[in-house]
Amino acid sequence: MDYRSRKIDIQNKNIMEFIRQLAVGEFLIPTFQRLFVWDPEHIRNLWDSVYRCYPIGSILYWKTRTPLHIHRKLGGFYLPESGSSDRPLRSYILDGQQRATSLLSSFYGGTGKVREQFSFDFTLYFDLTKAEFFFEKDYYKHRWEVDSAFLIRLNEALDLPADYCRRLAPLPGCTESVDKNFEQLRYVFTDYSIPLIGLEGFDIAGICGIYERINQTGIRLSNMDILIARGFKNYATVVEEDFPIS
Repeated sequence: MDYRSRKIDIQNKNIMEFIRQLAVGEFLIPTFQRLFVWDPEHIRNLWDSVYRCYPIGSILYWKTRTPLHIHRKLGGFYLPESGSSDRPLRSYILDGQQRATSLLSSFYGGTGKVREQFSFDFTLYFDLTKAEFFFEKDYYKHRWEVDSAFLIRLNEALDLPADYCRRLAPLPGCTESVDKNFEQLRYVFTDYSIPLIGLEGFDIAGICGIYERINQTGIRLSNMDILIARGFKNYATVVEEDFPIS
């Protein structure tokens, strides 16, 4: 392809808007990407960084009129193939799959795949008394220490009234920090942004080359990962096998 048609677009996207776009399939994962490899501690640390307004890095994606016939599911969760079947451009994540999958799966919750675990519950909570994120498996551990009203499911935080903590005042363990923690949690949902870098004007071979180069730092690609990226073909008749997780 003509190098003069290649474009790089950078924009800041609100974290909730990005998560909702993931949920309706506006961003997909090409199959030359590795599988989802993050464990629960990675996911918890990611949200802790968001909560502290630390940067979590940019998301690099490819905008193209060439629809890939197969793509990966996000963390074992089934998503629409795209928001609209007649959409002229589709977006495939090249760098940031682990973070995007983690944000989506933990916000909406439910079971998916973490490495070889097929039944891990990604549902994430926030403990207002400790300013701490935790998963469903640890809910009753926290419940032993504080009233359940202090334990907020992540996707319910924005639906709670702004004066929610005032109602918690009579409960044991309610301190001034509870109100501050709640305010900070709501703040990141409305004001935290993630840089999105969009690439246009690249063919599949060029995109596979970019993917190989950007993944030689961090969790390095294995030799097999590199071979898959280099040998990727957009075959219309090939269907990726996946696991039927509800």
